[in-house]
Amino acid sequence: TIQNSYIICLISVAVLLGSLAECRIQNSKLASFDYPAINCRKHSAVLTDFGAVGDGKTSNTKAFNSAISKLSQYSNDGGAQLIVPPGKWLTGSFNLTSHFTLFLQKDAVILASQDESEWPELPVLPSYGRGRDAPGGRFSSLIFGTHLTD
Repeated sequence: TIQNSYIICLISVAVLLGSLAECRIQNSKLASFDYPAINCRKHSAVLTDFGAVGDGKTSNTKAFNSAISKLSQYSNDGGAQLIVPPGKWLTGSFNLTSHFTLFLQKDAVILASQDESEWPELPVLPSYGRGRDAPGGRFSSLIFGTHLTD
């Protein structure tokens, strides 16, 4: 029932909140700040370190992809997180990596680009078949990932 689902959801949130750790980031551009997380990452970077501009107009697809690609090398060394500072970050699709946290600071907004060239087309799923509205594949999700751990 809906009531049982609601109770299970509340219990899950309580368990999750009870298992949060307090993490601290030290970064010359962000000074330092504390935040709760399920686990703290050993490595971190700020999206602006990769040339991103949070004006809501500049495409940041390359910056997101470069940052995640760079941070993925730390997956076996405590993992990494990408900090998205306050701003409006326009981007096309990007793929996450394992042992990774995408951390949005307060007032950080990720905006989906309307430029189709920033959205890779994925192959048709065997279980789904062709697109419902048109033949061909499907576009990737805004934030995408497959076979990820942690």
